[in-house]
Amino acid sequence: MSVFVEANPPEILRASQKDESYINTIKSELADIVQRLFGNQTWLKVQWLSDLSCVFLYYTLTTLLDNQTLGEEYVGLIQVNSTLRTLPSKLTRLVAITLQVLGPRLFSQVIKRLDTWLRNPEHIPDLAPKARDYILLLIELVQSSNFWVGRLNLVLFYMYGKYYRLSQRMAKIHYVFTTDYLKTENYNPTFKLIGQMALTHLALLLLTNSVTKWKNTSTVQQSSAITTVDSSNEKLGGATASSVTKCSLCWDSRKNTACTPCGHLFCWHCILQWLQTKHECPLCRESVQPSRIVPLLNYE
Repeated sequence: MSVFVEANPPEILRASQKDESYINTIKSELADIVQRLFGNQTWLKVQWLSDLSCVFLYYTLTTLLDNQTLGEEYVGLIQVNSTLRTLPSKLTRLVAITLQVLGPRLFSQVIKRLDTWLRNPEHIPDLAPKARDYILLLIELVQSSNFWVGRLNLVLFYMYGKYYRLSQRMAKIHYVFTTDYLKTENYNPTFKLIGQMALTHLALLLLTNSVTKWKNTSTVQQSSAITTVDSSNEKLGGATASSVTKCSLCWDSRKNTACTPCGHLFCWHCILQWLQTKHECPLCRESVQPSRIVPLLNYE
C-alpha cells in the first residue's frame, strides 16, 4: 500500500508550466549576456548549446540533487518510483534528465547523418537503387516518428494521467502529492475526454499527412527541378545580387526570406530563433511578435 497520493494531471501540468517559465527566463538572461559580449552571430551559432545547457543545469541543480523543482514546489509534488513510496535512484533521474535534454537532438542528428551517408552512392555500392530508395523512405518515416511519438505520449497522459514527459515514461517516474489534502479525481473525466479528442485529431492528422505526401510526390520532383534552374540563375547574378540577399543575422544568403512588420528581411529560421528570446527587430529594435512574421513566398 502506497503512503502518498498520486498526483492529478492538472497539478502535473501546472508544475511543468511553472518550470518552463523559469527555464525560459534563464535562457533569456543568458542569451542577452552572450549577445552583449560576443554579438548576434555567435549567439545564433551557440543558441542550441545554450538552451540545452540551461535545461540540463536547471534539472541537475534540482531533481538530480534530491530537490524539488520550483514548479513541483509551487504545486506540492515530488518525484517517486513506480512503488510510490521512495525517490527514484540518482541513475534513474540522470537517465530521465539526459533523455529529456539530449534525446531529441541526438536522435535527430543520428538520423540526419545516416540519411546523408546513405544518399551517397559510394557507400554500399552493391545496394540496388530501389532498395536504397526504400531504406531512405524508412529513415524519413523514422525521423518523423519523433513528432508522432511525442504527441502520442501527450495523448496517453491526458487519458491516464501519468508521464507528462516521454523521458519520465521511459524511466517510470511518477508524481505524488507532498500533502494529503488534494485527494480528488474531479478532473479525470475531463482530461480523458481531452485525450480522446487529441487521439482522434492525431489519427486524422496522420491520415491527412499521408494522403498529402502521396499526392505531392510528383509536385516535389517538379519544384526541385525548378529550384535547380533558379539556383543557376542566382549564380549568374554576380556579387551585387549576393550582397543584396544577405541575412543580417547569419551573414549568409537568405533562405526562405521572411519579413518583419517594420520591413526588414531575414532568413525565416534566423528571425524565429532570434524571437525566441527577444521580441524585437534585430535592426531597429521595434517590438515584434513571432506571429507577425510574414514568409515571402516566391520572393527569390
